[in-house]
Amino acid sequence: MQLQHTCTNTSKQRLECLICQYRVDPLDESAFSTFPCSVRAFMGEKFKVWRCPNCKTIHCLDVVDLDHYYAQYPYAKATLKWVYRFVYGNLCQRLTKHGFSKTHSLLDYGCGVNGLFVQYLQKRGFANAYGYDPYAPENGFGNLTILERKPFDYILLQDVIEHVEDPNALLGKLNSLLSPSGYILIGTPNAASINLSLPEVPDSYHEVHVPYHLHIYTRESLESLGRCQGWEPVGFFDRRYDDTRWFGFNARSVNAYTSILDGSMDVIFEPLKLGKALTSPKCLFWATFGYWFSFHSAMGIMFRKSIPSN
Repeated sequence: MQLQHTCTNTSKQRLECLICQYRVDPLDESAFSTFPCSVRAFMGEKFKVWRCPNCKTIHCLDVVDLDHYYAQYPYAKATLKWVYRFVYGNLCQRLTKHGFSKTHSLLDYGCGVNGLFVQYLQKRGFANAYGYDPYAPENGFGNLTILERKPFDYILLQDVIEHVEDPNALLGKLNSLLSPSGYILIGTPNAASINLSLPEVPDSYHEVHVPYHLHIYTRESLESLGRCQGWEPVGFFDRRYDDTRWFGFNARSVNAYTSILDGSMDVIFEPLKLGKALTSPKCLFWATFGYWFSFHSAMGIMFRKSIPSN
């Protein structure tokens, strides 16, 4: 049995909402919810989060040494298997719906150490698809010379902005990399659809994902951040790209599958235990009907950069 303890290894706390500057009272225990870490190596640790009562943005309270937690992040183990190729088709469609083609350049910013989506695009003939991740090795996707290929026609920021302390600094940097009238697609959890009263339920704790998710935005707060860069929202997707109608390929099905094992997100990146899934009534139900009972706890927003007026 793992020892359960709440994070107390820091004196720094996120007490001010970066969207509306509301300041939470650190002594008001009713303002906070406590969530477990969903990464196996740290499942014994719990962290507090709070929702801004004004703009509904969710913030992780304690500032921790994230390098320590990312050292055992399971996504680094992922490879481009058929499962990813299947769901990446949906992500690609979100881009092509707004004009993305094989003649355009694309930067997947925060692509991870393995750059799976970039691999997917390149295998499909998108020769001008590039990936960069500041935490990847310099001889791989951490090579800064990739950014020198700017300006990019399209930028993808998928499951990244919620991991960043200062979103304005990040979006400002991306704005400098984006071509005039270029597009940027931001995929992230949707704070408005996350229930903070159910911290032990996978549908909640996988989205809150402490301590990795520092700030989780609503559609309104994210659109506000984009408009500050001079971007206009031109498209909205009310669920994750991998939340589909196909059997087993939906968010609730995946969360049910993790719950019949050890509850961690690590199991998603390990060989599928098909026997356990097919003999679990809960897994079978959500594999079949999960799409129609979605919590819509994630979103995607497509922005277009405004052309400067002369």
